[in-house]
Amino acid sequence: MYIFQKATDLTHRLHNGMPIYPGDPSPSFESYSTLEKEGVNLTKIVMGSHTGTHLDAPRHFIQDGIGIDRIPVDRLIGEAYVADLSQKPIGSGITSRDLLSVLDGNILIDDIVVCYTGCSERWGDDSVNHNYTYLTEDAADYLVSKKVRAVGVDFLSVEKFNTVEPIAHKTLLGNGIFIIESLSSALKQFLGKRILMICMPIKLEDGDGAPARVVGVPIG
Repeated sequence: MYIFQKATDLTHRLHNGMPIYPGDPSPSFESYSTLEKEGVNLTKIVMGSHTGTHLDAPRHFIQDGIGIDRIPVDRLIGEAYVADLSQKPIGSGITSRDLLSVLDGNILIDDIVVCYTGCSERWGDDSVNHNYTYLTEDAADYLVSKKVRAVGVDFLSVEKFNTVEPIAHKTLLGNGIFIIESLSSALKQFLGKRILMICMPIKLEDGDGAPARVVGVPIG
């Protein structure tokens, strides 16, 4: 049974100067109208499609992959297992062996697997933006073999920074496994537990990705 009163927001706030993947467009949030002058508060928003907590659609890296608007909403709500991988040194690669050690016996087909690396504890630390924990090729292959529906991570990307070939993205997205990136450190309370995860991205037409509000609800 899901008790929605205990839902936890796993989403970062969007704001000027927030952390972004190096090289992505800098977001801007500016007052466009005010109650005092125009009689209404209205904000002008400019940002990249992968700003803050967001969902990657297959279109991000896969030729003819579906866009964010074509992902059925029932695929964006499901049971998730939050795996504690924070023992890995920040900047290192998570391997299939690492995943096997924490996921074996804990996940089912069509689950969402959420990797807590601990990098979210250093959200805003520019040095980590170029050197965060990531998924290796064999880790992505392992997740495909487990037939999971989505993979989440608590930092900017599942991919090693500035890699020549984005193999983790291509492996996951190419097999219809969506990617949820930049989840917040609020994940920490769910380590080693199963939760209901709700991930609702902006319905951007043909979007390669989109910011999302992500919520975790305890199961039980």
